[in-house]
Amino acid sequence: MDRLRAMQVFVRVVERNSFVRAAEELGYSHGMASSIVKDLERHLGVELLRRTTRRLSLTEDGQRYFDSARGILGDIAELEDDVGSSEKRARGTLRVQIPVGLSRMVVAPALPGFIEPFPELGLQLLSRNGFPDFVGDNIDAAVFIGEPPEQNIIARPLGRIPFITSASPDYLKKYGVPQTPDELIDHECIGIISSGTGNNLDWRFEEQGIARHIATRGRLAFESSEAAVAAAVAGGGVLQMIAFLVAEDIAAGRLKPVLDDWLYPGAMISLIYPKQARMPRKVRVFETFLRETMRRYSRLWQAGTKQ
Repeated sequence: MDRLRAMQVFVRVVERNSFVRAAEELGYSHGMASSIVKDLERHLGVELLRRTTRRLSLTEDGQRYFDSARGILGDIAELEDDVGSSEKRARGTLRVQIPVGLSRMVVAPALPGFIEPFPELGLQLLSRNGFPDFVGDNIDAAVFIGEPPEQNIIARPLGRIPFITSASPDYLKKYGVPQTPDELIDHECIGIISSGTGNNLDWRFEEQGIARHIATRGRLAFESSEAAVAAAVAGGGVLQMIAFLVAEDIAAGRLKPVLDDWLYPGAMISLIYPKQARMPRKVRVFETFLRETMRRYSRLWQAGTKQ
């Protein structure tokens, strides 16, 4: 029995929770994949998977073997990546999830420059918000904004992007410029509806290192950040939004920042990936690219320059 091949098939079956999907991805027939896993179980003398007509589940021995086998396969992949000692050997297909706005405004415009030095590397980018399904969507890594849930992952901090409070020049001319966060009570504040609670998100400010949360009032509220920005540009009120979604409108003069002395530096943005997996070279080079892109964007923002 080819134990390495058996290990690869078993791990892929567990990751996909399906013999059919695992077989298709590895180029085997369903019968061959099932036979390989059965041979592995006979070789080990234990049952690894419990099979029913509806689902697969790991036995206790199967879970222990899966955790170790995935680590071993990761070590092998890392060793193969490292041979040649040049980061230009980054290869394969990298599949990553990135929040929609960050993907469109910051990451995607820089991607042609990222892949150019790596002729053997392909990139599939999923523009999605929320926590990724690493196994179900076959994702290598993801960018996450905020504190990642306590799940079995590793988080690599990339930096922060501030939240900017702004309004259109026409609105500020008509209703005045708020001088402190407390004065927002007298303004129309455009709300962002939380997909989790259905309520408007509090606005965040920071003064001398002390964070403040303020519940604002206003007649307009949106689930879509892009729609909220459009309403602010049209003079609908004051808006607080992560910088990359308002950068172009501020650079063009369609929005004007206010309350800069209370600027909230923003939640941490991290690259996350499963804890059991080793970070292959293709993910390492992508992390370097993301960190440089975030740093460059931060400099451009601070200089008031259009991305």
